[in-house]
Amino acid sequence: MRRFLFAALCLLGLQPILAQTNANPPASRSQNAPLVFLDCDFCDVSYIRRQIPFVNWVRDREDAIVHVLITRSRTAAGGREYLLDFIGLKAREGTGQSLPYVSPPSYTNDEVREGMTGILKIGLLPFLDLPVLSRMRVDFAGAQDTDSPLGPEVDRWDSWVFEIEASGYLEKETQRTEVSLDGGVTADRVTEQWRIRNYLDLDYDEDRFEASGVTSRSSSESWSHRSVVTRSLGPHLSAGVSLRAWSATYDNVDFGLRIAPAVEYSYWPYDMDQKASLTVGYYVGQRRLDYAERTVYGERKETRFNQTLDVDLRLNQPWGSVRASLEGSHYFHDMQRYRVVQSPVGTFVSRPVAARRRWR
Repeated sequence: MRRFLFAALCLLGLQPILAQTNANPPASRSQNAPLVFLDCDFCDVSYIRRQIPFVNWVRDREDAIVHVLITRSRTAAGGREYLLDFIGLKAREGTGQSLPYVSPPSYTNDEVREGMTGILKIGLLPFLDLPVLSRMRVDFAGAQDTDSPLGPEVDRWDSWVFEIEASGYLEKETQRTEVSLDGGVTADRVTEQWRIRNYLDLDYDEDRFEASGVTSRSSSESWSHRSVVTRSLGPHLSAGVSLRAWSATYDNVDFGLRIAPAVEYSYWPYDMDQKASLTVGYYVGQRRLDYAERTVYGERKETRFNQTLDVDLRLNQPWGSVRASLEGSHYFHDMQRYRVVQSPVGTFVSRPVAARRRWR
């Protein structure tokens, strides 16, 4: 007990010293370094702060003179494209630029954060004052083979990207055993004119219970194949067709098939989808179901036509982000029965109070 009280008194005595140390800026930082607010939900913030010590990172946008907004999207080759927006505030208002960074699909997380941090350093240079710039050093990594001619890279896979995934789960108890297996194969091809996506999913689950010498077993299995082919008709319009085939014992579906042509309109050009996207999609098609067992309505198979209208909004702006969607659908054989789904999700940064709010 005495040792505990002595340790507590020591910590209380060190607290003012630690507070004073944290209140003072590190000696390696210049007093003229800009105040930077990083707006990125998926970034390794601790790594970035260690690699870029020549600025003062702040947690409140109202204190910053530079707002860095980072967004990302998938590329046609299966990698990711990051867009870094540097927005000047207060005395630097009107000063800004946007820099892209593209990571190949073979890059590890460490390689991605290293490359993106390098672009982040370059984007912060215009906001540095002379005392800080005088202490900077520029390194250039030259090409490995300067004799090879520059030209477009030949893609042997013709923009096709394949992925294979599998997972399993096993839990064993005295009277209970649970097994779960699932896997999937993905084949995508995305170009400026075409977008082709294919996905095959397999799933198997089994539970066994033993009680009083009696073993009970329940299992479910399913498979699903989805294909979507879309053709660009301009910066705001695209059309295509989607196909889905599936089977699921849990849903009493021996075989299901749905084919639906679709058309989609984008209020903003598609090349702005990282910052702003508002799309309206219309789908009309046929859905056929062959049931494994007769339903409560006495049906063994059904073929129905339906239509769907989908509105999707995505915003990534300096003041925050918004994600909202509204979907409505119904079958043609019974217009009185319909389905409406609305799902808003957003994060706001209010400038007057500099507070974040998330709503759902």
